Order: sequence, then C-alpha cells, then structure tokens
Amino acid sequence: MQTAGGASLHGILQRAGVVLLRAIALCIAPLVLVGCMEGNRLAFAPPGEELSHPGLTRGRALTAVFGEGKLILAAPNGFCFDAQMEEHTSTGGFALLARCERLSAFGRLRANEGALLTATVGSVAEDTPTPSAEALRTAFTASRTAARVLETRRDTEIPLVKVHLDGHSAAGASGTHWRGAFVVRGHLVSVALYAPDGSSFLGEKGARLIREFMRATRNATQLAKVTTPASPGESAPLRSKRPLARTAPQSTTTQAAIAAKG
Repeated sequence: MQTAGGASLHGILQRAGVVLLRAIALCIAPLVLVGCMEGNRLAFAPPGEELSHPGLTRGRALTAVFGEGKLILAAPNGFCFDAQMEEHTSTGGFALLARCERLSAFGRLRANEGALLTATVGSVAEDTPTPSAEALRTAFTASRTAARVLETRRDTEIPLVKVHLDGHSAAGASGTHWRGAFVVRGHLVSVALYAPDGSSFLGEKGARLIREFMRATRNATQLAKVTTPASPGESAPLRSKRPLARTAPQSTTTQAAIAAKG
C-alpha cells in the first residue's frame, strides 16, 4: 500500500514522535481500498451487477487480530470482517468490514445497501495519545488540497471528521465519507466509512457506527489482555489472601493531544 510522506504532518502533534507521524500519514492518506492487494478494486455495484472473484469464497469473521494478539479489532453489530481483504504487515495492517449478509461468496455489494468500514493499523508508542480532531483536520487539508472538511466532531474517545474528496478508490461511493482515529495498546487505528450518495451512514448513523466499532475493539482488546496466560518463563503475579478493595473501573480513554497547528 502506498502511503503519503510524514513531512507534511510535521508539527501537528507535539507529543507525537517519528513513529506516530508515519502512522498518521499511513492512516489518513486517501486509502486505496484494495486491502493492499494488487489487482482488486472495491466498489458499490449498481443493482444487478456483481463484483465476482471466480474460485474465491469470502471468509467472514467478527474479529481481526493484529500485533501478535495485542490488538483485537471487533466488528460492530451486524458487520463482519472480510477475510479476503485482510492484510498484515510487520507494523500493522488493513481490514475491511461490511454488512455480514452482503459478504457473499461472490462479494456482492449493491449500491443502495449498507456501508463499508476500513481500518488501517499502525504501531505507535504505548503512551501515544489519540490524535485530536484538529490534528486530523489539519492533516487532511495539508496533505490533500482537494479535500474539504465538512464537519468536525471533537469526541475525546475518537475524533471524527467528515470529508469530501473526489477521486477516491471506493467506486460508487459518495465523495463524502467519515474518518476517525483512536489508539489502543500501542496501535493507531484509522477508520474510514464509505457509503453511496444519500445513505444515512453519511450522517449521524455513520458516526455512531464508528464509535461502536471503536468501543467494541477496546473492549475486546482489554478482554484479551486480562485473559491471556503468562508467557513461558514469566511467573503469574502473586495474589494476596486479603480481600481486594473495590475500585471504580479505569477508563480506557486516552488523553486527546492538544497540539494542532494553527
């Protein structure tokens, strides 16, 4: 997958180092929605038209594992991961989700149905904060002069921007789409939501879907963390015989970066 250079993002995040800059560049660059697989092109097919891949069947899954088990992407309700489009690299990877019933053996995606979610994963330092909405907005407008930011949502869990960009690779999808990013266990997850013109997913419904994806991913990752057995040679922590004090559950929300360029 080709990525935009990190130089254009210099100064966007004060607390971000070189690794985060590269990851941001990877995640917010206009995604070539082929899952880093040369020769395939995703599209919303018009009624009656199918995008078929002879001899291939699509595997469906509710989770996708990255970073040797450190990150568990979890599908929101009604959506599944397309195993054929999943890609893994040494520092992250790419995953695509669609409505489970639309991931047929022939990869049928019709124009007036549902939405596509993509997740691009990059490794970052464990203490990396979630980028702010201002950082995402600045990065888009700096890297793509043709991009127009239509809306900015400053959610501390996952900032969202609604962008209009002509010429992206999701054939048949609207030029307007949602983008967001969040950090989980040393991984920056950049999310894009594509849908046809007129789809309710281009409004509040799409923003809710991305938030649901983020929360499901954080919950699944946290569950995997606390249930993973100790590695060979590592001793499990000793448990006191004294009753454990009850404490309020710790928030998984990271502090948003306050570092956008003016």
